[in-house]
Amino acid sequence: MERLTRTSVDQRPWHVVHVIGHMRTGGAEKQLANYLLAANRADFRHTLVCLEQPGELAAVVERTGIPVIRMPLRTRFLPWSIQRFAGWMRDQDVSVVHTHMHHAAFWGRLAGLAARVPVLVTTEHGKELWKGPARVAIDRRLSRYTSCHIAVSQEGLEQRIRREHVDPRRIQLIPNGVPLPDLNRFAESRREVRAQLGLTDETPVIGSVGRFIEAKGYAFLVAAVAKVLQRHPTARWLAVGDGDLHGATRVAADECGIGGAVIWAGRRDDVPELLTAMDVWVMSSIREGLPVALLEAMAAGRAIVATNVGGIPDAVHHGEAGLLVPPASPDALADAICQVLENPAAADKLALSARRRAEQEYGIDSVAQRIEDVYRRELRAVFANGSRK
Repeated sequence: MERLTRTSVDQRPWHVVHVIGHMRTGGAEKQLANYLLAANRADFRHTLVCLEQPGELAAVVERTGIPVIRMPLRTRFLPWSIQRFAGWMRDQDVSVVHTHMHHAAFWGRLAGLAARVPVLVTTEHGKELWKGPARVAIDRRLSRYTSCHIAVSQEGLEQRIRREHVDPRRIQLIPNGVPLPDLNRFAESRREVRAQLGLTDETPVIGSVGRFIEAKGYAFLVAAVAKVLQRHPTARWLAVGDGDLHGATRVAADECGIGGAVIWAGRRDDVPELLTAMDVWVMSSIREGLPVALLEAMAAGRAIVATNVGGIPDAVHHGEAGLLVPPASPDALADAICQVLENPAAADKLALSARRRAEQEYGIDSVAQRIEDVYRRELRAVFANGSRK
């Protein structure tokens, strides 16, 4: 067995290196930023390594005092790249490498093994259906040397056991987490935000937050909003986010005749404030992990309508914390949205239940503690054995 260079589990703070492709706005990137803002600074010191240009969320992390390093690596220079990354890890006395998503999991774990880092942890934030046989085979091989796999949803956990042959004893379900805003400030914020958007207090507002990509199913939401407007012609759709399909979605909305009823907000840094303006928050995805945007809407106490895919039903129990509908069904989506808009008392109950569930399961402070408990457990186990497991 390979001997470790470090000898004391009590040596603190332990250095945790988080490896990710980039920190441009997205669910996994937002989740990592949320964690780092809540991270324990007494037992751990953290460094964020981006394999590409860092992106706008890197600046958020840097403002907390956590270093952000760019480490460009090239497959055609694989041995040299791995040794370069491993050398940096040795110089930095790294105790834990925690990778996020497949690209980073490949490079981070290989470099961590070469540097003899005691603990390797990986989180894949989605289903990653694009993986071919070669990539799956690589993941299966690296899984043998991974201390702990973190799954953000039950579906993701089961998929990794089935597809990548992850040892069930080495995988743990830890959901994404979000800050819990102060709801006492929401009434005033709601009025201000609506006024800025040109909306009255009485305007029914359908809200969505997310990247405009194929997985989010915006074509179905466009069709659903068109149906809702037939019953609620004064309603407006507040669409927050950008992405490759943003332009195509706007064209589709115009072709459906609803373009004038949509507020295209684009990518925003004030999402918590924008959530206060929404009467119903909608997610039309055809596939998901555990979306951070959904958890933010729950934490904000919004009435939720979402598709029954991925980790969404883990968070939202139908009829309790929101309404779930089949994916790719504009009729079902529209009916659920109208049900919320037409029953304010029932909508308030859904919103209150969503907030309570967010407090119980998805507050970032408790999620951060669960992640750090993994680090502590694996470090103690490795040092107790005197060798890598």
